[in-house]
Amino acid sequence: MCTGIQVKTQSGAPIYGRTMEFANNLESEALVIPKGTSFTGAGPSFDSKGKTWTSKYDITGLNTMRLPLIIDGLNSEGLAVGAFYFVGYAGYMDVSLEDADQSICSVDVPTYLLATCKTVEEVKSTLLDLKVNKGAYRAPTNALYVEAPDPVPVHYNIHDADGNVLVVEYMHGELHMHDNPIGVLTNSPDYNWHYTNLSNYVNLTPVNIDQLQLTNMTDNGTKLPPITATGQGTGFLGLPGDYTPPSRFIRAVAYSQSVTPVKENEEAVLQAFHILDAFDIAVGTIRDEKPGAEPSLEYTQWTVASDLKERKFYFHTVGNRTIHLIDLANWIFTDDKIVTMPISKFPTIINMAHHNRSEELVS
Repeated sequence: MCTGIQVKTQSGAPIYGRTMEFANNLESEALVIPKGTSFTGAGPSFDSKGKTWTSKYDITGLNTMRLPLIIDGLNSEGLAVGAFYFVGYAGYMDVSLEDADQSICSVDVPTYLLATCKTVEEVKSTLLDLKVNKGAYRAPTNALYVEAPDPVPVHYNIHDADGNVLVVEYMHGELHMHDNPIGVLTNSPDYNWHYTNLSNYVNLTPVNIDQLQLTNMTDNGTKLPPITATGQGTGFLGLPGDYTPPSRFIRAVAYSQSVTPVKENEEAVLQAFHILDAFDIAVGTIRDEKPGAEPSLEYTQWTVASDLKERKFYFHTVGNRTIHLIDLANWIFTDDKIVTMPISKFPTIINMAHHNRSEELVS
């Protein structure tokens, strides 16, 4: 489960943000990948190798399962790419072993696009010549999983520094690309379904509705007073509040379209985090229970935001709500190796007694 949005500053600078939910600990790390780094994708079968490529750009972002690949990240040209779970709908291409070196698997796609593309338009042309096979990623030995039996079912949320947004989906072995000016993505069903579903919520508005006067409403011939609102937020009455992808899509559109644009980029980053807080899933509030097995508990493991103009990547985690920053534009590379940084899992709680002004004056 994931929720992605875009907000813009008053000047139009785009900020992309998303949450990452999963039941198992994804063991994510922060990566900084220098340009010139070489990769080899997974082929369609376990013993085959896929396409080889070299990154033309610096990249940062978060991985999963300690893989040397980005699941959501940003490159030095201001392109952001994120993979979102797409179970029940994703269907990749039949690729022969003869064409294996022209293909990659679904997990490779974000890193490949970040390494080779600057803009959404470049992504579109690049994907036309790329085969995404049905293979599963075979991780190196430093990763948690060396082998996976099936391809990971995902679709892709892609934003560039000009504010363009693209959704990429592979279904029934075919590539589908959708321009996404609203900037929102969740999970299944497919993007076209979600966009059509917006028609069921055309009445939603951030503007309060104060009262309702019913016609023919009298008491012994005396017209009764109107029905008045019980509080703030009446324009969003009927907004779905559950955690399903369709409901989260509607809420994400309502919130991201309603917020007042702020002036500074960093303000907009904080605004994106504030919106995404509304989608945070606490452990235990979503349960998948099967007889004889421990319940599977979905929860929000991390949330990220990318300032596409300034090339800044921000994140916080379930265990540490302090926002961390990787300033890719000003990162100092000491060598040509991938930098791997653990994500703190421990809460940061500040005791305000340590900031008591009277204590400072006494000392």
